[in-house]
Amino acid sequence: MPRPVASEKTEWSDEQQWFLTALDIKFRQQEAIIRALLESHQHFPAKPFYDALTAGDAGGALNGSPPAAASEAPPSPQSDGFVSVNHTQDSTESQDLQPTESQELQRRATKKTKSLGKATMREMQAEEVSALKKFVKGPLDGYLGIVVLVNLGMMAAVAQITGHEADVSLGLAPPEIVTVAPAFDIIEGIFFAVYLIDVLVRMLVLRKEWYFDEVEGIMYMNMFDAILVLVHGFELLLLPVLFSGDSDQRASTVRAIKLLRIVRTLRIVKTVALFRQLRLLVTTCVASIGALFWSMVMLFLIKLGFSLIICQALQSYILDESNDMDTRLEMNWLYGSFLKALYTMFEVTHAGSWPTRVRPVVDKVSPWYCIPFLGYITLVVFAVIRVVTALFLKETLASAANDADMQIEENRRAAKNYQEKLEDLFRAVDDDGNDWLSAEEFIRALSLPSVQRYLAILDLKVSDCRPLFEILDDGDGKITIAEFCQGLNQIKGHARALDMVVLQRESAKVLKECQDIRIELKALLPTLVGLTRKSGSKTDGGR
Repeated sequence: MPRPVASEKTEWSDEQQWFLTALDIKFRQQEAIIRALLESHQHFPAKPFYDALTAGDAGGALNGSPPAAASEAPPSPQSDGFVSVNHTQDSTESQDLQPTESQELQRRATKKTKSLGKATMREMQAEEVSALKKFVKGPLDGYLGIVVLVNLGMMAAVAQITGHEADVSLGLAPPEIVTVAPAFDIIEGIFFAVYLIDVLVRMLVLRKEWYFDEVEGIMYMNMFDAILVLVHGFELLLLPVLFSGDSDQRASTVRAIKLLRIVRTLRIVKTVALFRQLRLLVTTCVASIGALFWSMVMLFLIKLGFSLIICQALQSYILDESNDMDTRLEMNWLYGSFLKALYTMFEVTHAGSWPTRVRPVVDKVSPWYCIPFLGYITLVVFAVIRVVTALFLKETLASAANDADMQIEENRRAAKNYQEKLEDLFRAVDDDGNDWLSAEEFIRALSLPSVQRYLAILDLKVSDCRPLFEILDDGDGKITIAEFCQGLNQIKGHARALDMVVLQRESAKVLKECQDIRIELKALLPTLVGLTRKSGSKTDGGR
């Protein structure tokens, strides 16, 4: 009787095909779960990854029954209950620790604004707000800043016209034929209406946040705006009634008060990109007030001590009636008293006009006075002033470097510029304009010397284009502008510590996947051995 060789080979081939199909299904399930977790941006479930993969799997394969179709679920190992017990225990422990962790988070929340920038805190505390509230908190400051600048220009024009009137009263200029004072009064009323509407809108829209914000704290600028509006209204509405007969005195006193409105321009430097450098300068100067104060204290003590020495030394010469009267008057004008000597030393130290203050003493009183003055100028004017300037500059730069809001905005601006350059490069190499690059287009474009030089400017070194295309491609055989920009951003520069950590985490995940597959293969091993023995017994029986 002939052996059914073909039938045995077909059966063994079917078993191999079933086993490979089961592995493919398991891999697809694992890939689907990982992709879903990554796309949802959530943490991995508390239940172990192995249980999530094997939940609902049939165990028929372990009993030796192969699936009827390739679409059936692959076999899963028997659970020993150990994982679920550990999971329950971990959940109980996490519930016990939850109150303590919440208290710790509340304690740390009060210190966040000290370590994080205000812009970061606003993003962390983002909430659903109305469009009007967003407008009041953002663009309205910029628009009001433009209004303030226009108002300042009008105030400058009024001051110029007032100066011309002074020239006319002194007979230095001819009188104007047309007067523009009524027009300026009308424009001033319009500006007052705009400021009043601004304050009222902020009060009605922001409500409690108008005077207190969780991130900014007490809103002093809003209160200052309200005070300015009250002063402005007092000037336009009440002052003409109270001082109707003395308009010149009213105008001169209130005009100085109106100059306080210049402080409103400080509001827009926080939101308008045009004033980014001005904001940097103001912020660093404010942060360096401590260093400036102690520097001025040290210089004041030095000037105070030297002023006492010079004043006491020259007072005997000034009181001696036998000396020249003009020289005595000049020395008394410069160093006759402590305050006069202190002011003169301030000029010597900071004004740079020390020869005009030192030469009369050396030439007219005594040449020996050159010794203390030269020592003071060498040590203080040349050395101490430069050291103080260097320390002040260091404090200023350190303050600018440690400002979180500034660093965040600078990084965003640099990232935006870099993104725009990559998009321009993509559009330049996309000849057909279909917004995607094939492998041939990508390799041909990046092989051009001009493109290589441009990539080098962007801190991108591309030596082999084919592997780079495979890295950027998501599997569809073409690269879109989003894949191009995102991929080149990731490979920019040298490998960072964060990149190495991410790579280690990904390697650990892959190792965990391999271990899970190994466990499942061990569970399938008895089935494979049984199938092999069954196939061998059939072969022996056929013989």
